[in-house]
This record gives sequence, structure tokens and C-alpha cells, in this order.
Amino acid sequence: MLIIAEEKDAYPPNGQIPNMDTDAKACGDILTRIEPLLPTDLRAEVIGALVTWSESVLKPGQSFGTWAEAITAATRYAHSDPALKTDDSQRRRDQAVDDDEVVKLKAAVGSTGKTGDPQIALRDESRRWANCGMAAFQIRELLHAAGGKPASVSRETYGTGGGDALKKALLVKPVGTATVLLLDCQFPQVHNFIIEVHHDGSRYLAQGYQGTYFAHWWLGINDSYSSKKPTPQILALRERYGLGRAISPEDYATLLDGLVAAVSSDWQETANQWSALPFNPDRQEIDGIRRRSGSPTLLVEVFELGKPAVARAALGDNGVASLSELATRGMATA
Repeated sequence: MLIIAEEKDAYPPNGQIPNMDTDAKACGDILTRIEPLLPTDLRAEVIGALVTWSESVLKPGQSFGTWAEAITAATRYAHSDPALKTDDSQRRRDQAVDDDEVVKLKAAVGSTGKTGDPQIALRDESRRWANCGMAAFQIRELLHAAGGKPASVSRETYGTGGGDALKKALLVKPVGTATVLLLDCQFPQVHNFIIEVHHDGSRYLAQGYQGTYFAHWWLGINDSYSSKKPTPQILALRERYGLGRAISPEDYATLLDGLVAAVSSDWQETANQWSALPFNPDRQEIDGIRRRSGSPTLLVEVFELGKPAVARAALGDNGVASLSELATRGMATA
């Protein structure tokens, strides 16, 4: 487990961070907040350490006062620093292992295998690209690293009664031809996706979906489907909204109507809309959404890419692909 004392108000009572590997909303929110603190040379490794600590059920876990302290510790961990004093859960070489911990260790070894085990590679692959919050973050990070200069310009949450405002927010276009917008959209604790918008009105949907497919699969880069064989329903949705193609005006209008309806009432209505939305029409997923309590909302954060041409050139522009696809191509799935 991972505890950050300064997060106690967001995650009461003590700031225990949710499992970032399975909670896409928390993962996306946290990565956005800590992005300025991450080291440029070990970003992926540090994020991986934080995710691993958050998903652990072993006590006492990792406990820090601030994110800055946690990132410092994770950076040292990534460097394999043997003097990692903040990692109180690490066992001294001469310390005995009791029976209870032997059971836990055997279970851990049995579930993950040894170094190089394909299951570990698949887990890390899923963490980066089939976790929707991480996929969205990775796309922004790679565009940033390529010199695209993404900057957050607005952040608004829409719910019941806000349909017209939500539709207006998703119809926004760059003010000029020299910039591109990334609409980072989040259904809290359900799904996170990116809509890339160009001045000519072209729009592209980029996403991964936890336990189902990688961003690479959705964009048609490779066949890295992370779940069982894709259904005809998800294949049909990918044909209309994915494969790296610009979404047709008609299909985009249908998407907006579905998103507005999805946050118009309760989670029951969200579930009713989900099979037609281009995310994951799986019956089990829909049933899970239907059982949620409270009122659905959609958070839309707008990032402006100040230098998309620079990023496009750095990422190997082929003259056709969207920036999101180029960014996704820029990192292997394994």
C-alpha cells in the first residue's frame, strides 16, 4: 500500500492511495498532479514503482508525508539504491521470515512468476496502455517529450443538467492552425479517453481500456488485444471511431448525444448508453456500471499543444497519422 499524508483529504482518513493499476480515475488524477515532480530520465520507472506500491496489500507498505518525498524514494528505488531507507517494507537479509509471510510470498511468486515471465510483461504492458488513465497520461507525456508543449487550459466537470455545456465543450476547436487540442475526458473511476482536435475539425479518439484492449489495438497499430477475442460489437465501434482515423461528423454527433445522455440522470442511464458508446460494450462491464451509486459526471480537461509540428517531426510523421497515434507508436507495448 502507498500512503501520502498530504492526500488525507482526498483519500481519508490517512491518505492511502487507491490501487492505481485498477482505479483509472485515481491514476489519471494523480499522474496529472505529480507530473511536474517526475524525473525526466526515469519517468516510466518511477511511475511503475508508485503503481506497484499502491497495489500492494502487504503491510506496513510505503508511507510518506508528500508526493515529493515518495517520488524521491521511487527514484532511488528505480536506481536500485541499496540504501533505500524509506522502504520500510524491505526485509533485512538477516531477518527471519515468519510462516504468514511465507504464504504471501509463495502466492506472489505463483501469480507473477520469475523475472522475464510473460505474465510480468503483460502486467506492465497493461499498466501502461490498457489502463485508460495511464494510456492518456502516456500520450500527453510522449507529446511533451517530443517538444509538443502541451498545457492545460481548462478543466470542467459536467453532470445532470449540463448537457448543452458538455456538448459545447466537446465541439471546441483550436483557435489557429498552429495548435492542436487534446480533450482529456474522464468518467470518474470508470473510463478515461482522449479526443484529439485539429483546426479543420478533424477529431481522433485515443484510448486503452483496463483488462480489455491496449491503445495500440484501438488505434490499429498492432493486434495487442489484452482480453479474450474481441467481440463483433467492439470491432464495429473501432471501425467507426478508432483505427487512427478521423471520426466522421455523423459519428461524432452520435458520440456527443450518447455522452450527454450518459450523464443526464443516473448510472442506470449511463449503463443504457454504454453499449453504443465507443469504449467497452462488454455485458459484465455494463452491469458493473449499472450497480454504481451516486450521479455520473464527465470531467473534460483541455490541453493545448503549442508546437504540434515539432512533436510530429520528432515522432516520425508519416503525413497521415494523428499525434495520438504517433505518440502511441513511440512506445512499445512490452
